[in-house]
Amino acid sequence: MKAFVTGGTGFIGSYLVKRLVDMGHNVLCLRRKTSNLEKLDGYDSKVEWVNVDEDWKKCFMDFAPFIVYNLAWNGVSASDRILWDKQVCNIDMQQELLDVSLTAGVKKIVGVGSQSEYGDFENKIDESYPLNPKTAYAAAKVAALTIMKAFCEINNIAWYWFRVFPIFGPHESENWLIPKLIKSICTNTYMDLTPGEQKLAYLYVGECANAIASPISVDGHCGIYNICADNPMPLKKIVEMIRNQIDPSFKLNFGALPYRYGQSMYMEGDTSSLRENLYPLRTDTYEQKMKETIQYYVNKYK
Repeated sequence: MKAFVTGGTGFIGSYLVKRLVDMGHNVLCLRRKTSNLEKLDGYDSKVEWVNVDEDWKKCFMDFAPFIVYNLAWNGVSASDRILWDKQVCNIDMQQELLDVSLTAGVKKIVGVGSQSEYGDFENKIDESYPLNPKTAYAAAKVAALTIMKAFCEINNIAWYWFRVFPIFGPHESENWLIPKLIKSICTNTYMDLTPGEQKLAYLYVGECANAIASPISVDGHCGIYNICADNPMPLKKIVEMIRNQIDPSFKLNFGALPYRYGQSMYMEGDTSSLRENLYPLRTDTYEQKMKETIQYYVNKYK
């Protein structure tokens, strides 16, 4: 099959590209000229590329993809998630992609959302939980889903929307907690943190990418799917575990920082629908993948 991917140089996107290549599919990726290909671990030579400032739509038409994976999203950092202009521009780009997909006869379109679309919740939730976005980022994701769903259903295109919960693994931006923590342990003597009362179910990013890739080989079952682990733990416990594996003497100043606006205190999604309809999600490799991730960042920062 032929797959068109946006965001293929990003954290999740790079794992998705590697998964699609390993499955034997032909992949064309949209990128900026400034995109860093390091996350692809050499797979960049195994796919085709087109720059966003070139005539990418012509390349798209010539490639004639069977499926489109739209993972590109401008403004994923915590500080950007409250900037409305930065978030809304993603909807315009999605519409360009939808329009050219219709013209090219694309059969399936996949979008990636976030658990933040649900807002605050206190228990394990499924996809029927009411949406209550608390940031520009979350609201734009909800809007993108609404537009994509309507567009695809009107035009008889199969659609899939994956709401991603906390993930971890090599190649994550160092502004996010786990790489930032390990970098601090390797280069400093202490780190200021929030109280760490959040309860999160972390999933390995490679397994997340496997789930997102699944629609290329599964017929039907369109809809919204949570992607999440089933091992919720207090963030404080996760941080202490990582610290203890690297340097037990490193000082963790819990409570030195306030929670950011819109901070979710519980993040666990029910993945029954995903497992039954698309992909048998594996969460039993958490400990091994976390050890490998810690070692990756230790090697990087030391």
